[in-house]
Amino acid sequence: MSVRTRRVGHEIRRIISDLLLKGELHDPRFAGMITFTHVDVSPDLRMAKVYFSCFGSDEERSKTLEAFESANGFIQSEVGSQLTLRVTPRLRFLIDDSMAYGDKIERLIKNIEDE
Repeated sequence: MSVRTRRVGHEIRRIISDLLLKGELHDPRFAGMITFTHVDVSPDLRMAKVYFSCFGSDEERSKTLEAFESANGFIQSEVGSQLTLRVTPRLRFLIDDSMAYGDKIERLIKNIEDE
């Protein structure tokens, strides 16, 4: 990953976080605490995978993903207006389950230690 793609990913993450923080995304499916873990930008800057995690059940995570997919056009237009790039990266939202996976492993280790 180049410095440029990393910097663009950081800016995309900041812009989307600001949209959520300022309440510009009015979908009730955005419930709970949402954290953007990282953004992978393709070398040609045409595609960006936005990874997020949120606390809650699998159903709540799925609804949050649906909300991002439905707001994708608005979010992408906001990203495009705030970034000074020739081409606005196409956004794809993905659930990052690494935190849930880490919690599961931690619980398993604790259960083994307790036995």
